[in-house]
Amino acid sequence: MSVIANYYLNKYGKPEREAEYITQDGRAVEIYKWTEEQCGEGVTMYATIGANENLGDDQSSCEFFIGITPAADDIVEALAEVAFDGNGTNDVPSSGDTITLAFNLWPKTKAKSFMFTDGTDIIPPLSHKNKNIKFIQLVPLFDEELIYKKKHGEEALWKYFEVKEVAYWNSLRNNSVKGV
Repeated sequence: MSVIANYYLNKYGKPEREAEYITQDGRAVEIYKWTEEQCGEGVTMYATIGANENLGDDQSSCEFFIGITPAADDIVEALAEVAFDGNGTNDVPSSGDTITLAFNLWPKTKAKSFMFTDGTDIIPPLSHKNKNIKFIQLVPLFDEELIYKKKHGEEALWKYFEVKEVAYWNSLRNNSVKGV
């Protein structure tokens, strides 16, 4: 079992579900799912295993996670895409970077983008064999929210979400930005 899998198991216990994706060139990622009760975060947690083999370098890399409620198990395809390609540069994404996919993140949303944000308060970084692996939280964004973020920046989007009381973790929510 991988060091990442053990790290997750020590933090959240045995996942409720596991999915594996393998590319034609043999790269593999897994997605683990924990229920709200298992993870204690008030959301269903999904996390990648394998992004650290695809992104970054010998000294730093990352894995991704998202917490949403209610559960949206079909999100695993979007998470696998991110675990293989990150923000499209093969570097560890920075907080505020985004990726837009060619498909909806899960069937009951029109959101197609993720914003990468610092997740160290939820899952602290892990050091293994002189490699620092950080855990990056994914935030689903609708097209208009992505435009707002690009115009005003990550901090302004967080303030907007706070003022408008946007529960970005709600998998059934609608776009919060109108008329950008």
